[in-house]
Amino acid sequence: MDRVIASLMVWYGTHRRGTNRGRTPATYSLPFTEVIFPSASGPSTQIFGWVVPADRPKGLVLLCHGIDSAAHAMLPKAAMLRRHGYSSLLFDFRGTGRSTGDFVTLGYREAEDVLGAIAYLESAEELRNLPVFAIGESMGGSAVIRAAAESERISALVSESTYATLSDALRQRLKVTGPFAPQIARHCERISAERYDIDIADVSPERDIARISGRPLLIIHDNLDVLCTRAETDRLFCAAHAPKERWDVPYAPHTFAFMVAPREYERRVVDFLDRAVELHTRNRLDARAAAV
Repeated sequence: MDRVIASLMVWYGTHRRGTNRGRTPATYSLPFTEVIFPSASGPSTQIFGWVVPADRPKGLVLLCHGIDSAAHAMLPKAAMLRRHGYSSLLFDFRGTGRSTGDFVTLGYREAEDVLGAIAYLESAEELRNLPVFAIGESMGGSAVIRAAAESERISALVSESTYATLSDALRQRLKVTGPFAPQIARHCERISAERYDIDIADVSPERDIARISGRPLLIIHDNLDVLCTRAETDRLFCAAHAPKERWDVPYAPHTFAFMVAPREYERRVVDFLDRAVELHTRNRLDARAAAV
């Protein structure tokens, strides 16, 4: 019975997700360009997305959705960012929506999709000189943290409802099974490795965020989040290096900060990004001065 429950859990976590094809940037009267680029894991995984440009952009923000979501869910944030002078690239992770891939990897390989997005930006003449920031929710937060640990091209990032480790997130979801939770979790890890080549123990935002130094971090915790607990957010924030800041959002369930407190979200996130632009500009000027 434990293995049956574990199989169902793994299937639910990894099964291919659809998307709301009726919602595009045009739904929000946003200009956009459809893009397709390969994941950094290889050309067999093609990632579908939209670039939403701003007039005279200050920077570009990667918008990375959670596990039960897709690019269309990030459109309100793209509209918000455009109002404040930020272009955005939002895309479906592998195994989701219009992107290829037979299954989701729970944050294990989604970071390679983020790195593929960065490579795409480097190849686009009108985008390559912009500072790059990222906003990630839940699994998307894990992916951008993991990617930022590999690429300094991400100059600052916002992470909301992100677990400290995938192993802990799995155990949190299995608490309803009581004393059987540890055994079911072990079955989940084994099934994930055998069927999908996913190493659950290797997905550790807590470890990866400690490798990001000198780049601004904003960590958002939703106070009614039963999937990503306050204790996990505490661990993530403790592991991060300065400059870092945190916002705990009252009455917000998992990834709902923008919906529960839209004005405060806009004020805090835009202010954070504006300060990140200033820091990025200062760093570039200092680097040029040191090179002379």
